[in-house]
Amino acid sequence: MAATAPQTPLLLDPSIRDWVVLPMVAIMVLMNLMRHYAQQAMKDSKPIDATEMQQKQLLSRAARIRTRGSRLLPSESFNARKAYFVDKDKGLLAKKPKKATKKPMDPMAMMDGMKGNMLYMVPNMLMMTVISFFFSGFVLVKVPFPVTQRFKQMLQRGVDLATLDTSYVSSLSWYFLLMFGLRGFLRVVLGEDPDALDANREMQMQMGMGMGGGGPQGFDAAPAYKHEKEELQMAQHSWVLEDCELQLCGAAVAARVQNAALG
Repeated sequence: MAATAPQTPLLLDPSIRDWVVLPMVAIMVLMNLMRHYAQQAMKDSKPIDATEMQQKQLLSRAARIRTRGSRLLPSESFNARKAYFVDKDKGLLAKKPKKATKKPMDPMAMMDGMKGNMLYMVPNMLMMTVISFFFSGFVLVKVPFPVTQRFKQMLQRGVDLATLDTSYVSSLSWYFLLMFGLRGFLRVVLGEDPDALDANREMQMQMGMGMGGGGPQGFDAAPAYKHEKEELQMAQHSWVLEDCELQLCGAAVAARVQNAALG
């Protein structure tokens, strides 16, 4: 059986980079920034219950200790903070939380969710239409690593070439990669903490119908406290910064320090 000849790499025109790739990146960044500030402007200013806010902040602090403290704090510091939250007698999560004032069901809360969905769906549909109309069939970039055939359909949407190497990315696929890949950059630009977002997502799950939260009517702190307490009790300490100064300085310095310690 004859060996298959190596494929000749495509020479991509630099004008594609200047007039398609970089403008798409700039448009996606600006679109996400505009969407973020539009959502902030459309939010209704509602009075915040102090008790409910304190309970949410407590859950957020416990989640940060569980996710980041178990990796970044020494063992003694982590155990002290863990006991501060989950101790049977004095732990904050072991105490019975105060009941927040019950709020009547707000029909506008559902409208706020629909507004957010519209702000997300309409610009995406518009961008997909524009890209499909103006840049259909464009091969924009080449990923700097080999890709298997399973990714061909994902990376080459709109380009029906069976012989094209899978590492080349079409215009429509580049749009999807930007849509999901720019989240980390936007978190940095907008000052949002990924761990805080994960903690808020967990709290929203705890506050939902499955935890007895009552959906938009409010949340029940008792099951949320119980869930976070169980999660924090099961958290295992694994300090990633142990001997980090020796690892940064190199093996020679580490050997010198060990020899000095041995005398």
